[in-house]
Amino acid sequence: MKCSRTDALRAYMNGELSEMESRLLERHVERCLSCQLQMETEEDWEPGDLQVQSELPPDFSQKVMQAVEDLPVPVPKPDWKKRSVTILKRTTVAVASVAALITFTSMVSPTFASYVNSVIQSIQGVDKGMKQAAENGYAQEINKQTTDQGITLIVKEVVADPMRIAIFCDVLDQQGNRISTTSIQGDDIRLVFKEKEGAELHGGGGSTISQRGEYLVLNQEIFSFLPDPTDIPDELFVGVHAASLKGKQGNWLIEFPVDMKKAKAHVTYTDINQQYTTPQGISLRLNRMMTVPSASLLELETDWTKERTEQVEAIMKENGWEAGEPERGKISKAEIMQGYFKRIGLAYQIIDEHGKVIAGWDDALYDEVNQIKANTVDLTRRGVEAPNENRITAWNGFAPFADNQKLNVKLHSLYLFEPAAFKAQVPVDTLINEQVTIDSQDNLFSLTGFLLKTTEQEERIGDFTYRGIGAIIPFSAKLPDGIVYTSEWKAKDEKGKEYPVSRNEAYRRGEDGRVEVKGSLYIRGLDHQPKTLVLSYEVQQRQYRDLDWEVPIKTGN
Repeated sequence: MKCSRTDALRAYMNGELSEMESRLLERHVERCLSCQLQMETEEDWEPGDLQVQSELPPDFSQKVMQAVEDLPVPVPKPDWKKRSVTILKRTTVAVASVAALITFTSMVSPTFASYVNSVIQSIQGVDKGMKQAAENGYAQEINKQTTDQGITLIVKEVVADPMRIAIFCDVLDQQGNRISTTSIQGDDIRLVFKEKEGAELHGGGGSTISQRGEYLVLNQEIFSFLPDPTDIPDELFVGVHAASLKGKQGNWLIEFPVDMKKAKAHVTYTDINQQYTTPQGISLRLNRMMTVPSASLLELETDWTKERTEQVEAIMKENGWEAGEPERGKISKAEIMQGYFKRIGLAYQIIDEHGKVIAGWDDALYDEVNQIKANTVDLTRRGVEAPNENRITAWNGFAPFADNQKLNVKLHSLYLFEPAAFKAQVPVDTLINEQVTIDSQDNLFSLTGFLLKTTEQEERIGDFTYRGIGAIIPFSAKLPDGIVYTSEWKAKDEKGKEYPVSRNEAYRRGEDGRVEVKGSLYIRGLDHQPKTLVLSYEVQQRQYRDLDWEVPIKTGN
């Protein structure tokens, strides 16, 4: 039977869903075989090829909503829409069970002792934890390559421990010159992990791709599919399969073993098991810390108290957001709002016994708001939501802490989403010629122009790049006291037609403590100049500082 949600997939691929609708659809597809099969048959996307470019407009800030479909508040990462399509593609590929592509034969495991000249030490942008692991002997030389379509893919070296693996690669043209890898998408390359005997441990999905210096870096969280280090084989076999490089379809396959024995022997745990309830009715629990050669990982849980549950139920009822069967191909308003209520964000600092802040975590969408995030490492698996519950387990990664160290984890902020009622009518004729100021619901917006983009092609206008037909309105704003983010923007013309609105934004904290925003609104699909536009947003994120929780811990030995 066809799922009622499959009709939403095309809207998703076309960028017609809001950010929360996209999040909810991603979660649904991960559990729904019908939608997974429908995703495979979408006429413009073939899961076997893995080279299709996203149809969605890359016009959101580089720091909005990547990482994490399951975590309450994502960290600043690239464009959430581009990432959303990637998530669904990976989900479908994994479920489709693409034929096994790696047979490990005649391989010699690299040793730690013989490899000390790690290329990682010379690369800018590699996180501190990964460099520390390489310095301590956990980098392994691979130097295997394959060539197809005149392009050579080289796996130079690997850093791996029970938490994560980073694979450093080169891509060369026929003359042996390095090719820029900035255009290579995460879908173009797939990682497969196996035991020595050939049993598959992880068949693809969840990996990320990035450019670090001159190198292409492939990252995968091992703990996401092997959370217990004792389950990791001493020799882990990895396959790197690329189906498209620099727009050329081909078949690049490199297979190699990774020695995990030494890294497995250097795993320590610190049990914490401390709980705190915020004045807002959020239960926090700091469970434990796991330390491996490249990172220390704090495990936290957030949950709703009875009071929080009753508060949310009252808000939902008051606004008529009742759970029920949504219109076919749609996600109900109740689901959208419930998704926002579940997204709980935290900020905290880690302080040593001398009172010095040595690390900091912040779930704010923009680091510039608080400027406390420090010594974190690159992880993509942020958290997991308990089925049919409001409890979420999250993992935050830092550069590894030393053993037998006395630390304090001090809670800084709590972030919760809430309904908003911002609405303002804008005279477009006036806006073309002069600045329009909006003072509504304690928001102060200054709109400084109106420009129609009349082509479907990607185009850079001003400081940002846009794709598709739409209208651009540059703006600056000061948000209400305590508000750090807004969402679910819409625009409506004088005839009542509604358009989705996305934003390119930069955030900062003003001298008066309020958050200031500068960027542009992009009204997708608007192909004419209306007389008036009604701009609105329905959700805002509030930061709470009335918290008193400090947890002493002593790192494991």
